[in-house]
Amino acid sequence: MRFWTREIAGWLLLIIGLFIFARCYTILTDPVPHILEGGSLTLIGIIIFRGGLHLLKVAVAARICLMAQELTSRND
Repeated sequence: MRFWTREIAGWLLLIIGLFIFARCYTILTDPVPHILEGGSLTLIGIIIFRGGLHLLKVAVAARICLMAQELTSRND
């Protein structure tokens, strides 16, 4: 059941990262672009987005390991 919390947290981080990227786009496409603020916010968005992807990968791997363990215990 622990993989469900990882998966939910991963999806939330992914959505937050996409929201930050959308905000960066609006900051950088203003008539007066704020390069410094947009650049630093982009770096934060990349870190959050990649963290969400990592949590999703770990959750899927945990689910596959549990399924494999159940299959091997049935065959014994």
